[in-house]
Amino acid sequence: MLLSSGADEKRSGLVVRCPVCFHPGRGERRCRICGFLLFGDPVLGAATEEDHRSAAAELAAAAHAWDLDAAQRTLSDPAGQAEIAGLLRPAPSDIPHPADSPRPVAPAPAVAAEPHALADLLHRLTTGELPEVLFVEFGTQRAAVVRAYAGAAGLPHARPCTETPWTEVVPELGPGEALCRFQLAGGIGTIEPVDRLNFDQAVRDWLHAVVPSACGGTGTRTTPLVLLRGGDGWALLDRAAAVLHDSCAASTDSAPASAPGSGELTATTARVRRLLRGAPLREPHTLLLGRAGTGMGDHVPVELVHHVLFEAGLRLAPGETRTAAVTVHGGPPVLPPGGGTAAPSETLTVVLPLLAGHYRSADHRPPLLGLPRAELPVHGSAHLTFVLHGPGEIEVRTDGDHLLDEAPDGPRPDLLALLARMPRCLPRPRPVELICAVEMSGTDRAEAAERVGFTSDLIRAAERHARTGGGLRVGVIGYYDHAPRNEHQPSRKLIQSVPPGPPARALQQLRELNCEVRPREALTSSLEDALKTAARMTTGQPAESVDRVLLVVGGRPPALPTQDGLVPGCPRAVDWREQLWTLRHRGVRVGVRAEPFAAPTTTPGVPSGHRLHYYLSRAWQELTATDRLLFRPGSDSAEQAALALAAGPSRDTHGSPLAFAAPVVPPHGNPTH
Repeated sequence: MLLSSGADEKRSGLVVRCPVCFHPGRGERRCRICGFLLFGDPVLGAATEEDHRSAAAELAAAAHAWDLDAAQRTLSDPAGQAEIAGLLRPAPSDIPHPADSPRPVAPAPAVAAEPHALADLLHRLTTGELPEVLFVEFGTQRAAVVRAYAGAAGLPHARPCTETPWTEVVPELGPGEALCRFQLAGGIGTIEPVDRLNFDQAVRDWLHAVVPSACGGTGTRTTPLVLLRGGDGWALLDRAAAVLHDSCAASTDSAPASAPGSGELTATTARVRRLLRGAPLREPHTLLLGRAGTGMGDHVPVELVHHVLFEAGLRLAPGETRTAAVTVHGGPPVLPPGGGTAAPSETLTVVLPLLAGHYRSADHRPPLLGLPRAELPVHGSAHLTFVLHGPGEIEVRTDGDHLLDEAPDGPRPDLLALLARMPRCLPRPRPVELICAVEMSGTDRAEAAERVGFTSDLIRAAERHARTGGGLRVGVIGYYDHAPRNEHQPSRKLIQSVPPGPPARALQQLRELNCEVRPREALTSSLEDALKTAARMTTGQPAESVDRVLLVVGGRPPALPTQDGLVPGCPRAVDWREQLWTLRHRGVRVGVRAEPFAAPTTTPGVPSGHRLHYYLSRAWQELTATDRLLFRPGSDSAEQAALALAAGPSRDTHGSPLAFAAPVVPPHGNPTH
């Protein structure tokens, strides 16, 4: 084999440089980078013209193949590819095209990855033994440095420090992005090549400037350094890695970047954060919940408890996650602030504080990881899945795999301010005695059937919620128009009722009530008789303290005891205001489910017309004036009405901002009382 030009340099005392990849050699027979034969065995006689042509063609083919491999490695855009294609060293025309011949491939980096060394560094970082670890990435566009440090509870964090484009680190590199990447990949082309020894020195100078604590400049090498390799097989990036290992106290290497272009600072920081996910948990990751105590009396105490999601010492493998399933419970219903007439929501908005460690009231800055927000059913439960991606990184998902958002939108609230809203005690639910007075007269059967359907749903909803309290007893009153059906029935039963008892019996009574279809003639109903029946049902005190509630489900207000101008009077002279006073004096709360009655337009000049208009428009408000339990058809559901009726007047109107670890009040042995 003939000697190459690189061998001629060696004979004259110069540095041997491979004519294909321009890597400086040490007198080797073949180039250590591209494998090109630099010189062969001596032969007798002078080289012929054919020998020179063959050697030149072989060199040109190898050089073109080397440049083509570097160009393909850069993966530039079409414009960049066209620019690089014009710079490739040409292939000889008398040998096969290099694309059809094997091309040299750069060998793998000499330094292997050390996952155990990196794991040890992360452990020492989270325990506080190391104040910081520096990550240096030689990317395909930039050289970058990211600082990793441990914060509260040993949680690792990554902060970008430096990013420098390669054209500033090594001014000899081409100014264009495509050309610079081509040269970093090892391409030579027809332009002035980058001197490899000058490149090494430029990288060395940059390292001493940006990481002096790890690469000299401070007299000691105390700061550990981790090299993040850039593109796989990029010749100059491999040289930069070799310079770092020779100049700095690099502790370990990572694998090469998964795709070109990862040298941008944002991508570098994200890459470091992915590595930091392999750090161990110094403190357990916990969920802060409320729990109702077992104290005696009318109220139960509320305390804070921690549910450990992930134990301390847990370490994740690359790409690994861990999950923890937790069932959380909603608290009691929340009444509108200020005692408004709106029905309470069927769900509660709570936050789920995620902590590193345990909350202590003396801590001014608890190690808060997140405050996801969840919607829980009142007195209901939800199954949540907590997914750990790394120290301090937890996602919360519902059964439907819905990712919970942070709460609320905007800046994160202070945990101490949040916990200040946590009630110290909750009223102990008492048995409920519910009486439903349903108007069974209407212009068609659908009108009365809708009221019966709503009342049935209300009783079932109240029965579900009664299982978390002291039980439920239900009575039913069906009331009809005063006027007889026909002249042959001058006296008929206006009221059909069943006293409070098991909910199933009340539902049966509802199904047996007859609907009365009548043209809408009377402006009032026999509701005053229903109130009198309800007053008889509440005579005397029960054996234990109960919450008594009367709910009127009707369409027309009650009549006055006597005719007052155009205001109708009750044929039986029952005073509904007196009956209402009796009910309230006995502690019975009164609610109404009806639209405000639309009084007819009065004819000007008709005596008492304004009085009729005022009475019909104000009667419902007078019925609910004290308790303000007014529900609207079409907007307030049976579930909402049941929650409002079950919520005692002393209920905390703000509710609990946290979920509960268990039902607020355990079920009683006899839910139907």
